[in-house]
Amino acid sequence: MKFNRREMLACLGSSAAGLAMPMAAWAQSWPSKPIKLVIGYSTGGSTDATARLVGRQLEQRLGQPMVFEYKPGAGASMGAEFVAKSVADGYTIGLTDTGPMAVVPHLRKLAYDPTKDFTPLSYVCATGLAVLVHPSVPASNIKELIALAKADPEKYNYASSGVGSVHHLAGELFKSQAGVKMAHVPYRGAGPALTDLVGGQIPVMFATIGPSLQMISAGKVKALGVTSSKRSKALPDVPTVAEQGLAGYEAVLWFSIVGPANLPAPISARLQKELQASLVDPELIRELEKLGNDDIGPRTPQEVAALVKSEMEKWGRVIKDAHITVDS
Repeated sequence: MKFNRREMLACLGSSAAGLAMPMAAWAQSWPSKPIKLVIGYSTGGSTDATARLVGRQLEQRLGQPMVFEYKPGAGASMGAEFVAKSVADGYTIGLTDTGPMAVVPHLRKLAYDPTKDFTPLSYVCATGLAVLVHPSVPASNIKELIALAKADPEKYNYASSGVGSVHHLAGELFKSQAGVKMAHVPYRGAGPALTDLVGGQIPVMFATIGPSLQMISAGKVKALGVTSSKRSKALPDVPTVAEQGLAGYEAVLWFSIVGPANLPAPISARLQKELQASLVDPELIRELEKLGNDDIGPRTPQEVAALVKSEMEKWGRVIKDAHITVDS
């Protein structure tokens, strides 16, 4: 039997329609089972708490349980890699942040590209860092700390949660803009660093605000400034570093929700819609602020993609200028 051109095209069109209909029906039935939310850190920290607050909101709006899966390691890049390599069916998404998306790519060879291997869904929030000092340090503001560091550069070393962390880079950016020399003392996590700061073994630390609030309120450490462009609602009386003379200084840990690349458009749109609704909920905003988060609210996928690109460029320059390697 022979077909003319018109008959062949009609046959092909019919076949394509037959394939498209099950796909459309499948997307409309999504979600029909629990959704996995991947977190690139261990349980119990402020990132975990942030992820759970957002995840519980999504549970209510999507009508399916959220399964929290932890993939700590390599500056949270293990979690990002897991998401990037997952099936793009909407059942695996991830909470990611500045580290694996804008910092770690400059320090390690990764199995993913932050700009190509994800479907951006929504920005979530950001947290600035606090510039903390031991109470014995004779400084009550950033200008005084800079003066001390210039007068005695061997004395005012600073701690961070590890080489290549946002906390480390915040310190390097501070040194560059302030024109001071302060040796970096990396720790294996923020907890041990904060313990040594309280104990007086280290004089200065760049620390995430949320986990530091108790020590600040108890007077065990002093907060001289915050690294965000605006004051933190958790520390409203503490001026920003930029306010205190370092114009344009900003270093924040921002969070976003992403899926694997090529997430089907109907599923991506549904997730974006529910995230946007969640992130303007007053109760969720209050709970996120209690953790030290600010700048809470959705942004478009295009805005998230632009943020990733600009942050990669910014922290890439800092890493290059400071000659930072994972062995430093």
